[in-house]
Amino acid sequence: MTRRHSSIFHLGIIYVLILIKIQFSNESELMIDMSNIGLTHVPRDLSLKTATLNISHNNISQLQISDISSLSKLRILIMSHNRIQCLDIGVFKFNTELEYLDLSHNKLEKISCHPTVNFKHLDLSFNAFEVLPICKEFGNMSQLNFLGLSATRLQKSSIQPIAHLNISKILLVLGDSYGDKEDPQSLQDFNTESLHLVFPMTKKFHFVLDMSVSTAVSLELSNIKCGFGDKECSYFLSALSKLQQNSRLSNLTLSHVETTWDSFISIFQCVWHLPIEYFSVIDVKLQGQLGFRYFDYSYTSLKAVSILQVVSDVFNFPQSNIYRIFSNMNIRSFTVSGTRMLHMVCPSQTSPFQYLDFSNNLLTDMIFNNCGNLPELKTFSLQMNQLKELANVMRMTQEMKSLQRLDLSHNSLRYGGGEDNCFWAASLLSLNMSSNILTGSVFRCLPPNIQVLDLRNNRIASIPKDVARLEALQELNVAFNSLADLPACGAFSSLSVLIVDHNSVS
Repeated sequence: MTRRHSSIFHLGIIYVLILIKIQFSNESELMIDMSNIGLTHVPRDLSLKTATLNISHNNISQLQISDISSLSKLRILIMSHNRIQCLDIGVFKFNTELEYLDLSHNKLEKISCHPTVNFKHLDLSFNAFEVLPICKEFGNMSQLNFLGLSATRLQKSSIQPIAHLNISKILLVLGDSYGDKEDPQSLQDFNTESLHLVFPMTKKFHFVLDMSVSTAVSLELSNIKCGFGDKECSYFLSALSKLQQNSRLSNLTLSHVETTWDSFISIFQCVWHLPIEYFSVIDVKLQGQLGFRYFDYSYTSLKAVSILQVVSDVFNFPQSNIYRIFSNMNIRSFTVSGTRMLHMVCPSQTSPFQYLDFSNNLLTDMIFNNCGNLPELKTFSLQMNQLKELANVMRMTQEMKSLQRLDLSHNSLRYGGGEDNCFWAASLLSLNMSSNILTGSVFRCLPPNIQVLDLRNNRIASIPKDVARLEALQELNVAFNSLADLPACGAFSSLSVLIVDHNSVS
């Protein structure tokens, strides 16, 4: 194939891909997706019916009025991940219906202000602005509910033009040159229910900002780095403690965290006494070891704690120190997922846990063996672990007198049968055992009051005639098995939904 023919061929492929990504939202509007196809400029001759245009992840360096002036129906423009360095807001003066503009992840250093359209969503985050790119004209955006910003230097006066607006969410990304000369009160004029602060990744810095924005109900802090005993961690813990001043704050999330085990527990201890109800830690890298730590469980407002995606460099210390701290938390809901957790000890006293999610870990079916301190537990997820013997899991549930929903999917569970090891909790109403290696013998031992049963993607070739009578069963899913015949429903007198697709039924 010649170079010319090769070029024509590749252009043809791109053209076909573009055609595939063009969709009609109704008879008069077009949604066009031209993302990630190597564009260097806004495409010419776009349909006048275009309402949504996605040209993100390209190499576009300019946006001119002639590029989009004819698109009078344009409502959504996504140009993130390009190379735009400057922006004149006036380019949108003919796009009177434009309400969603995403220019995040470009190289913007300045914008020229202009009486602009009334955006609902404006994202200028992850750019190269030195000061906050807030025009006085932004104060007229009465419908603005999301605002994404970037800045290296924070000035309280920069926020004044939008201080009167009630913005649902503000994302503020701090540049690499952000330092300790900032006005600690520079965030206080933000009027938002949800604030997300992204700190620099490339260096350690002082947490000098007062993050207790009085209107915020939800606060997320990203790129947290601190080691046990260092100044940065002390500053961060001090900044967290100031959140006591915000009586409205209900949700706190820390994401992309690098710290030590000791500092991790110190952060938890600090948050424990804040007036928040929901605390999440996402994407954590932990170093060092954890010795015995006393944890003060006295008064807390917390209802739910989530720990997601944890990587630890060191495990050669007594992990029971960690399990003991977590298992004794006196809260209703606790999630530990994607952490490679090997075990969890039984709470040392009667626990108020009502919801536990231990999915995507390395737990075995000996978890909570002979544990009688979870009488309030209603929902328990153990999907994507190392469970093998179903009889052990049954025995675990016996002590859980309130358990109603149990997820055991995506394990390696098997069951050999036999009435001598059938010990399900009588309270169970919903049981998910999909994606295991169970056979038809499992039907001889199922929770007596079960209403919803999911057994798809197992090794069930037949349902035995001597199945346990499940008079409360309403929904049975046995898809993706090897059934040659439809199951007889005599033992399932209340069944209203039966899913048997992807079997061998002729």
